[in-house]
Amino acid sequence: MSKSQNEDLLTAWVKVGLILMLAITILMMFIATVDSNTKGEASIGSFGAKDFNEGWLLTQNDITNTISLPAYVDSSPGDEIIISNTLPSNISNGMSLMVRSSMQDVVIYIDGRLREEYSSNSTFDMSQFLPSAYVVTELNSTDAGKDITIHITVKNKGSINAISYGHGNNVWFPVIRNGLWVNILAVIELISGALASLSAYALGRKYRTQATGYLGLLMMDVSLWMLSESTLRQIIFTRPSMSQYFSYMTLELIGALACMYFDAVQHGIYHKRYVIAEAMVLLQILINIILHITGTAEFYQTLAFTHVLEAACAVLVIVNLVTDAKYGRIASYRMSAIGALVFVGFSVCELIFFYASKFRNHFGVFICSGLLALLIFTVIQMVMDVLAMFREKDRIRMDMTGRTIETIAGAIDARDEYTGGHSERVGLYAQALARQMADEYAFSEEDILRIHYIGLIHDIGKIGVADSVLNKAGKLTDEEFSLMKKHPEIGYEIMSSLGEEIEGVLDGIRYHHERYDGKGYPDGLSGDEIPLVARILCLADSYDAMTSNRVYRKRLTREEVIGELKKCSGTQFDPKLADIFISLLESGKISEVTIDGLAAGSMGEALESAKLEGRLQNDLLAGEKIIHPSHVRMLCYMIKLMEKKDKQYTVMYIGVEGDPQKSESEIASERRKITSHITESITAHDINIRYNERLNVVALFDRTDEEVETFADMIRARFPESYIA
Repeated sequence: MSKSQNEDLLTAWVKVGLILMLAITILMMFIATVDSNTKGEASIGSFGAKDFNEGWLLTQNDITNTISLPAYVDSSPGDEIIISNTLPSNISNGMSLMVRSSMQDVVIYIDGRLREEYSSNSTFDMSQFLPSAYVVTELNSTDAGKDITIHITVKNKGSINAISYGHGNNVWFPVIRNGLWVNILAVIELISGALASLSAYALGRKYRTQATGYLGLLMMDVSLWMLSESTLRQIIFTRPSMSQYFSYMTLELIGALACMYFDAVQHGIYHKRYVIAEAMVLLQILINIILHITGTAEFYQTLAFTHVLEAACAVLVIVNLVTDAKYGRIASYRMSAIGALVFVGFSVCELIFFYASKFRNHFGVFICSGLLALLIFTVIQMVMDVLAMFREKDRIRMDMTGRTIETIAGAIDARDEYTGGHSERVGLYAQALARQMADEYAFSEEDILRIHYIGLIHDIGKIGVADSVLNKAGKLTDEEFSLMKKHPEIGYEIMSSLGEEIEGVLDGIRYHHERYDGKGYPDGLSGDEIPLVARILCLADSYDAMTSNRVYRKRLTREEVIGELKKCSGTQFDPKLADIFISLLESGKISEVTIDGLAAGSMGEALESAKLEGRLQNDLLAGEKIIHPSHVRMLCYMIKLMEKKDKQYTVMYIGVEGDPQKSESEIASERRKITSHITESITAHDINIRYNERLNVVALFDRTDEEVETFADMIRARFPESYIA
């Protein structure tokens, strides 16, 4: 095992160990919270409260029964329930008795005297449906053994809650302990909602976080509702009676805020539907306020309408989710959709609990849990969206880089007289080889695309090679070849000043002419010293050279190419990569992208630029006098640039037929007449260049075959003895 593998293994074990320690820590904290074995622990004193739930006499409609608390009595709003008992004999000074009112009027008498009252009649501004509260009555030693009578006026349900007594405010301790986790949950949700909203606001200008912002508002609203309905609201709020107003307001807002969240999640597709639902919620809140102020109906009496409207909002969300699932749109927010279903399910459970429970102590547990789950799924979705956005930006950046590289590659190839399309073909061959290597060398699609781009730009250094060397018609001298061999270093220096935007580009440019045996250039690297991308490009570059016509030889056949690859395996080429490349050739997965050694177009036809280059090279090698070779090369460059954009030039050779009977002056005169007529007949987009003593090269831009033939017929009609090819 290598040193790096050992380091990776050590890193993995350290991470596992740390995570295990965290898990053990959490488990120990859980045990410390729930384990009741307190032997040896520091004493926290007595917070004891005793139950006073047995032996109560229930009087209702002149019927008396003995009951145990808590109890539920069938009754109607407005009915009066009376329960009575005898206080325990161990009552002493400083004690208190506690009973919870469930939206009821509660009046407590001890020894026939009024001791405590919590009712809608106790203050002028108290609602008829007053908030549930714990009613605490202070006791003293003289109350021991005396009669206690509690009058309960039913407003909603005939629930009679448990009663307890104890020293001081110890009666609150069980209530605080039992209600603490619910309030902690509400506070966690309040903080989470605030952080979500603030984060969405902070990130909103850069990322799509509107949905998270609305979810934060929804979470804060629900958490405030939970606190307003908490069993500890008498401790939380100095004036808990005011919760009769703000608890209903927060409850009514839930549906509208949920619609705002889902509208953002679903990218506004159902915006009109959600706006209508939100407007209905707002209208209902305003109507409820007016009804309450005018005394027509109190908030609690319109609560059923609130629940119906919230159920309608939930149905609207589900219908929209189903519609998006049907049309495949849900894939763009699948995690949020899962969270939405969890949230709606928990909200339904909350509603069922509200109407089914006889003793309501903890509101909001279900909906709060659903919201926390929704937050988790929303955060996951947001992270996925942000990552997708980064990937999209990276893709766009890579596309722009790729187009830039393709443009540069086209410019390089256009300047190189006899290698039209060379860089593009090298990129394709390198990509095919990299794809075949992907499994063994762990290449991703991004790696393969990167190698393709490097292939396109590997010869950028030829920009710095003199035209007389780059496009020499004939074999290079030793001095010229030494200058040509500088193009990898020139390319490296050009790209190094721009930084390595694409990983490996500098290695590919500098080392693609290195040989496996160390006899290459510019640095004489050998074997695995040569970067992998450069070894790939070496094969792709050599294959294109072998399958393209050169000034010193014609292209090689497929069998000759395979033979050459085998011969140079281990010397010029990496033997392992050479074997893979040969297998691609033998299986037909790679074949030359040329026609008779000439650059080919997308339709498999030899390009006009390649034909013109080939003729120019052959004529120069044959010793024919070309008037201005540089002008012809510029024409080749122009045609190549247009071919890159799928725009076509049609190249024609027009001039005077070779006739030994005619003198040079006669030939020149006739050629001038033809040239003059061509100049008058072509457009500004066409090109007319003198090729040799007898011929002109005419390039007609973007003409149909019929238009080209018409142009040729016009020349023949005017000059019957003209030469047109």
